[in-house]
Amino acid sequence: MVAKKKPTVQDPFTTEKKARATRQDYGYKSGATITLSKDAGDKKYRGKRLEYFEALQKCDGKSVEDFEKKAPDGDPPRGWLRFFVQDGTAILSGGKETTTKAA
Repeated sequence: MVAKKKPTVQDPFTTEKKARATRQDYGYKSGATITLSKDAGDKKYRGKRLEYFEALQKCDGKSVEDFEKKAPDGDPPRGWLRFFVQDGTAILSGGKETTTKAA
């Protein structure tokens, strides 16, 4: 019989943290233009992804603010926009950096 190994737990106070990408790593900027990639039509979506993809198609060549207005209610549209950019369906270009004040 093989003895089971106990999982090792790392102490969160002594281990190094992984380098995290910034929040805007996918190209989101105020006024950025949405462009659908050439293979966007080849992807098959269903459910919520299909709803948001249809809204994204209507906003091809328009700003991210237009997508946020036309997106279905419920989930935050910015998260869906990030999903489609990371999936390779959409490309964000242009826009201006948004600055936030430190609390």
